[in-house]
Amino acid sequence: MDQSDKDAIYFIGAVVVVCFAVQLVNVVLNGYLLDYGLLPRHLNHAIGLFAYPFIHGSWAHLFSNMVSFSALAYLVSRSGVARLISVFMISWAVSGVGVWLFGRMHYHIGLSGIVYGLWAYLLVYAVLRRSLKSMAIALIVMFFYGPMLTGIIPAHSWISYESHLSGALAGVMAGYVFARRDKAKAVANVEQ
Repeated sequence: MDQSDKDAIYFIGAVVVVCFAVQLVNVVLNGYLLDYGLLPRHLNHAIGLFAYPFIHGSWAHLFSNMVSFSALAYLVSRSGVARLISVFMISWAVSGVGVWLFGRMHYHIGLSGIVYGLWAYLLVYAVLRRSLKSMAIALIVMFFYGPMLTGIIPAHSWISYESHLSGALAGVMAGYVFARRDKAKAVANVEQ
């Protein structure tokens, strides 16, 4: 295992540990932290932009997000830990702003906006980059996570499809930018 793999596992592990610690505190405080979720268009709840991904409504919600996050984050990290952190931060920022601007008026919580960002990034990157490695990763993602597409449809009032959709749009943007950049680098290296 090289240093990049270790760094990726440390980053993924840190996110998982923070989410579990926040959930444990939330349980001890009888759900008090739910009020620190993202409340759209309320400046006095701006803390929610930073806190919402780490707060989950239940243990099942947490476990579901952690499994998806860990798998997808590890696949993104195949392009390096810096890429993983970049896509994570882009997904966090764009999904947060998207929910804050367009979300329904209730607290939005959970890491799923970032999960959808990682998912969409992997798919768009593969389509645009067209390397054997990225296509293999995209096939794995579609096989295991293809049904995530239904999460951007407003099906249940308790599911933040706004977070899912905003995260997916962030992933599309990140996939587009990074695929173009990597493709240009590959062409430049071939020409030298």
